[in-house]
Amino acid sequence: MIYTLLMIVLPASAAGFKVKALVPVDTFSASVAIADFDHDGKLDLAVACYDSNATLSVLIGNGDGTFQPQVRYPVGSGPYGVAAGDLDSDGNTDLVVTNYNDGTVSVLLGTGDGRFQPQMVFSGSSEATVVALGDYNGDGNLDLATSGQGAAILLGNGDGTFQTAMFPTSRYANSVVTGDFNRDGTLDVAFGFTYGSSGKGYIQTLLGNGDGSFTPGMVSSLGSHSTPYSIASGDLNHDGKLDLAATTFSVGVEVLIGRGDGSFFSEVPYTTPYTTYSLAMVDLDRDGNLDLAVADFLDPAHANVLIGKGDGTFLPAVTYDAKGKNGEGIGVGDFNRDGSPYIVVTHLSSENVSILLNTGGTLVHSRSSLNPSQVGQSVTFTAQVEQSIPNTGVPTGTVTFKDGATTLGAAPLVSGTAKFSTSALGQGTHTIVVSYSGDANFNPNSAKGLVQVVSP
Repeated sequence: MIYTLLMIVLPASAAGFKVKALVPVDTFSASVAIADFDHDGKLDLAVACYDSNATLSVLIGNGDGTFQPQVRYPVGSGPYGVAAGDLDSDGNTDLVVTNYNDGTVSVLLGTGDGRFQPQMVFSGSSEATVVALGDYNGDGNLDLATSGQGAAILLGNGDGTFQTAMFPTSRYANSVVTGDFNRDGTLDVAFGFTYGSSGKGYIQTLLGNGDGSFTPGMVSSLGSHSTPYSIASGDLNHDGKLDLAATTFSVGVEVLIGRGDGSFFSEVPYTTPYTTYSLAMVDLDRDGNLDLAVADFLDPAHANVLIGKGDGTFLPAVTYDAKGKNGEGIGVGDFNRDGSPYIVVTHLSSENVSILLNTGGTLVHSRSSLNPSQVGQSVTFTAQVEQSIPNTGVPTGTVTFKDGATTLGAAPLVSGTAKFSTSALGQGTHTIVVSYSGDANFNPNSAKGLVQVVSP
């Protein structure tokens, strides 16, 4: 008989952040893309640096929250937005950059070893700051949507090249995000813009027709004097409908709950202490609810974290020092592979990006006392839960042991260890699931599966 011992995630709210390092890059780092560029299972960084050198900086991750020195790649004038994806369907991650000054898009195809080919250049929107990826015409190839004058759509050919840009709106788009907002199976686009002398902000959806064209959708109003610098999309209340969050100059963050038809309910504002710029939407504390991480444009810069309640509302913002000057871009990734995301903040006025580690990170190890065992023999499963960040304390809480969907028992952590013994494992193949609950200071986490062999 073969048993597989796994760990699962249960709700907790323990995310806290502190600066691990300021990683050198060129000046005016505007945005960051996070992906595995060299297939080593460790996340890497690509940083668009809006300076006179017109470069994209690539930093290969070491798997412990540190990075190798930057490698510069020439791109167009005023690189601002960057995104990562497989643009030529070869299994390697590629990069796309919007160039603010010359209205072009640079595409750098990855070689799979952390390096990139020289840029290919395509015409796009002038003054573009953001790029989003998605398959807008259903051909299996990634396409591009950029902010800027006209919110350009560039359809991909599947080989890393793109067709002539289309402009489904004449409005100046400050920000752009992709998602299926009306649940018709076709990707849509939402972009933020400011209109009129009052500086009032709006978000409009462009509903995808499935062939790469779009139909203008609903326009949602934001607060007055609230330019939507950045937009993120996700299901904030678990109703299967995509919601939006936008950073605004005057308020902080505004959340719009989706109706599922391409329109949204009225915005709900959440204040932050300082002027906000970019945001990311991700589960920071591993409780199954999406949270918000927001960079502010201040000296020194900060990362503002709003923990989601799972019903579309958020706890008040908690502010963490990011050390650098004038936060611009933000990204999230698990750089030390402990299951708890870090935050990355780029800075327009300092030659670095901030790496903020998640102090709620845990490492979980599991083992069996007797492997292989026989039917009727007692087997003790041990779960060891420890901090992944030094000097953050000892995890407490509960470990639950299950046989499939059936709970076998639970045990409290004592000095980071929980044990459960059973002699009732029958012959056959079972999956023994062991879950750490998390506590007020530490996030839930999972261990690799442990194969338990039980003979007749």
